[in-house]
Parts: sequence; C-alpha cells; structure tokens
Amino acid sequence: MALTLVTGAVLIGRLIRNFPYLLPNRLPGLVLYELGPALILVAAVGSAVIFTKEDEPRLGIPARLALFALAATIAGTAALAAEHAAALDGQWL
Repeated sequence: MALTLVTGAVLIGRLIRNFPYLLPNRLPGLVLYELGPALILVAAVGSAVIFTKEDEPRLGIPARLALFALAATIAGTAALAAEHAAALDGQWL
C-alpha cells in the first residue's frame, strides 16, 4: 500500500507537468507547476514511512526512506520511458 502511494505521487506529478493548462493562471498555477510534483512526492514518501512504522520495526527511518526513494526513482524512470519511448527509440545514454 505504501509503495502505491509513492508510485501514484510520481504519476500525479507527471500529470501536473504534462497538462499545465489545467492549472490556474498566474502565481498559484506557477507554484503548482514548479513545486507540485516535488511536494506530492515528499508527502507520499513521508506518509509511506509513517504507515510502515508499525509494520516493519526492524527497518529504521533511513532504510525506509531509501526504499521509498528507490521506488520513486523506478516509477519515475518507467513513467519517463513510457512517455518518451518514441523519442528515445530504444537508446539509453
């Protein structure tokens, strides 16, 4: 459940970046466009760490943060690869 929060945050962040015309105009829209994906991801990772507090007492907070940061990196890479598959054309640098 906690990993789906992180994955969902990455996908919602990509939606904010891909459809900026759905955001309000002027300063609130600019703040949401620039900071929205990062704030959503921070909130999701923080809540995932809190949700797993009782489930996994063996792991400390740094280990759980690393786990969810890795999950966010994998989800972000997969979203970007799917989104830009034609541009990448199977070539990775």
